[in-house]
Amino acid sequence: MADNNDWSVWLYEPSLALAIIATAVYTIPFLWITYLTIFKYRAWYFICVSIGGIFEVVGYALRSYSTQNHQDIGSFATSTSLIVLAPIFVAAGNYLLIGRLIRAVLPPSHHRVLKVPARLLTRIFVSFDVVCFLVQSSGSSLASAYGWVGPTADIAINILLAGLALQVLAFSTYLCILTRFYYLSRSMVVANAPLGWSKVLKAVCISSSLILIRCIYRMIEFAEGTDGYTMTHEWVFWVFEGITMLIAISAFCIWYPSKYLGGSVVKEAQ
Repeated sequence: MADNNDWSVWLYEPSLALAIIATAVYTIPFLWITYLTIFKYRAWYFICVSIGGIFEVVGYALRSYSTQNHQDIGSFATSTSLIVLAPIFVAAGNYLLIGRLIRAVLPPSHHRVLKVPARLLTRIFVSFDVVCFLVQSSGSSLASAYGWVGPTADIAINILLAGLALQVLAFSTYLCILTRFYYLSRSMVVANAPLGWSKVLKAVCISSSLILIRCIYRMIEFAEGTDGYTMTHEWVFWVFEGITMLIAISAFCIWYPSKYLGGSVVKEAQ
């Protein structure tokens, strides 16, 4: 009979050093983007990205603890749930920018992209994001309650997969609209378009593309299950989750939207 002390919630030997580094590194963009959002530009609409950032920081902090406490289901489950859900809030930040970009850059006659009015695009995608959050959080919460193992956890993971699939669909559609906007913006930018709007577009493209890659990775991971390569090799997690989301958030630290498009209260003079 196997020694109970050998049992672990982990399917590989997790790295404490990498978890600590991730916690520290994620803290930097979280603090910076929170400062820009709340204090410098008061761009409250973008607070969702800060929420995603704190999810990442706490998630990796708990991961650090869990690497040394292999039988603590609570810390493992909470860490996994926070890291899985964090990108939904960052995605919301991307969704909130498409309507602003269209109205700021294109002439009124082209405020429809793929026949959808710019004022509705944000509402549609944010609504999708809310549904994704509800589905993924319900699946993640149920899976966490069973330590991500067992028949009930398998059902929960399937629910989570459905939420991820919906997110991939929404993001793929969003990138199609973003691509269409890019081609329109090459030939019909209004004279009074904010200076530097293209930098915001660059940040959105980088962030959105990386979130899509990350969602596809998570779909593959959960679909393969506990015997799959992605769930049993830590490097895959760091490359397709840790690094991708760090860049997806940091892109907005470099090209903060309200610096170029204006915030909800304070607009920077161009």
